[in-house]
Amino acid sequence: MNTNHIAIGVLLPASTILPMGKDFERGLKRTLAEKLTASNCTVEFIPEFIGQGSKSAVEEAINKLIGYHQVDLITGVLSNQVGMEVAEKFEKHRIPFLINNIGEHVPHPNRFNPYVFINSTHTWQQVWSLGHWAVGTFGKRGMFVAGIYDAGYSFSNMLKLGMEAADSQSVLAFSIAQLGQPGKTTDPRDVFKHIATFEPDFIFSAFCGGEASAFLAEYIRLGYHKNTPLLALPFLLQPFDAQQQALEIYTAVTSTLDMTDVEPVVQKLNTDRPFDELGSATGSILAEALSKKDDKGLKEAINGTISHSIRGALQIDSSWPGKANYVYLVKNTHHGEENSIEMAVQEPLKTVEITDNELMKNMEGPSSGWGNPYLGV
Repeated sequence: MNTNHIAIGVLLPASTILPMGKDFERGLKRTLAEKLTASNCTVEFIPEFIGQGSKSAVEEAINKLIGYHQVDLITGVLSNQVGMEVAEKFEKHRIPFLINNIGEHVPHPNRFNPYVFINSTHTWQQVWSLGHWAVGTFGKRGMFVAGIYDAGYSFSNMLKLGMEAADSQSVLAFSIAQLGQPGKTTDPRDVFKHIATFEPDFIFSAFCGGEASAFLAEYIRLGYHKNTPLLALPFLLQPFDAQQQALEIYTAVTSTLDMTDVEPVVQKLNTDRPFDELGSATGSILAEALSKKDDKGLKEAINGTISHSIRGALQIDSSWPGKANYVYLVKNTHHGEENSIEMAVQEPLKTVEITDNELMKNMEGPSSGWGNPYLGV
């Protein structure tokens, strides 16, 4: 049995939208406790709060965890953007780093190293697939709408790449709701004058939290739910209430499960506290690695680990993010009554690999400077 004492540094961001740090920590500790009950391995958790996850805040936390606490491993919720910027620290100190996120930025494999692992729902992959599907289903004129914060991620770019892969003549228009008073959210109603002008075949909405509620209310009030299909990230689904009329929203999920197996868990994949699930999945990975570490290093043990979550077999190799994933289309039907979202898996969608030529060329260009994990504001 493994009798080692393992110190795990945990990077915890703050959010005014979801308790992402708290959820992640809870899921991590719960699953590790459950899976290590029969082991003599003792685990010490050392949390470091990173605010909105900027590079400077993350570097300060990592330096303290490595230099002072001398941890054996670091995990937590961090965007791929910042993860790529700090990856070399882990190779230098030979300490494994297990990043968790929803995949708001595309992870460039060449900017990571063998000490970095990525546990993610790979939203970048989902959005590409939705764009590809929407062009073939609704038409080649799409429109991306979001608040100014949400527009700083890879969502619009991946939507555009997916659309162009389906039809090189496709057109993507943008409308970004601007910030109003300091400390206030954007007003999503701003985007509808641009929607009326462009007349898209479909809309992709990246609003979340209270902005999502305001967007949906206006989308219905103006009658767009009757004739303009709506695609979105799953976070648009959370603010439904009983006063809203019936409408349909298309989202996607990534999973290594086949369609038969993914159907029963689609609601959990789409709406149940995603950062708790990420924490639990990381707990499963670490429990499996710690149980068989023996004389091998922790990095080698993680490398040889095959763990599972509700998303299926976990693919965490940073040299090929998203490998073996399926992307499934989900039709979310809201019937105008409280708690009446009906989620149904429709079909597997065409999926982009990280090795795709157009995607790789795109990643070599300028990237967003927006570093915090999605929902981190």
